[in-house]
Amino acid sequence: MSTLSTPDHPSPQARGEEGPEPAGDPVPAAVPSPGRARRERALLLVTLVLILAASAAFLRAQTLKLEPSALKRPRVESVFSPVCGCEDKATASLSFGLRRASRVDARMIDSDARIVRTLADGAERPAGRLRLEWDGRDAAGRLLPDGPYRLRLFLDEEREVIVPRPVVLDTQAPRAALISVVPRTIATSARERQRGRRRGASRRTDRAALRAAPIEVRYRSSEAGRATLLVDGLAVVRTGRRPPGRGSLRWDGRLDGRPLRPGRRELALRVRDRAGNSSAPTRSVTVRVGRSRDRR
Repeated sequence: MSTLSTPDHPSPQARGEEGPEPAGDPVPAAVPSPGRARRERALLLVTLVLILAASAAFLRAQTLKLEPSALKRPRVESVFSPVCGCEDKATASLSFGLRRASRVDARMIDSDARIVRTLADGAERPAGRLRLEWDGRDAAGRLLPDGPYRLRLFLDEEREVIVPRPVVLDTQAPRAALISVVPRTIATSARERQRGRRRGASRRTDRAALRAAPIEVRYRSSEAGRATLLVDGLAVVRTGRRPPGRGSLRWDGRLDGRPLRPGRRELALRVRDRAGNSSAPTRSVTVRVGRSRDRR
């Protein structure tokens, strides 16, 4: 519709102004290209797949937590030495129970989680107690360095179990030294000991009083362990496990409960650590067993 011009209200055209533009067709909205739409759909699909995979993994982990473990009561040797020359500590004994038949993969790993030896290669084992042995060597038969090792298990190729208690490989023998042996003469018969006590009580001689007492051996060890007193190479006294440092033991002149024949005897001492390693015998000390030549 055109605008009427009157003297009081001239039209825009009469005033020299431009009127509103006539309405035309609307500007169309931007349409995404087919390539961009495909990329967006692919990104959405990947996101959904990742979410579903994470949810499945979470549910699987929670299910495994709720399931009773197929492994029960693992036991491992705390410390051992393949070079100790003993039967009870030459290998490490490792055992655990299986609640059900399972495929077992057992490997020894070092402190850096590196595999050093395979003990079981995934074969199926029946339910019950499974025992394994490890000699402290790798697959090539080489002796491994001293230190802690752990047993890592895979059951049915799904669940990994690392036994928390380590197996310590220790091939270093302790060092032992003899400090003193007092007295150097000991009586083994009841009559001689009684005679020594009477003389000691009357203070006629200190030597007789010493004969009535057992021999006290003092020593020093670099490691905790059990000390063994050797008389002419035979073990006559064994102690319990003692801490490192100074220790002592006593000997009454007997072997297996029987008095030794009178004469000179050579005393020495050695220490055996927890791994079974034994120290070299200490220097020997000569003592006299039996009646003394002192006739006072």
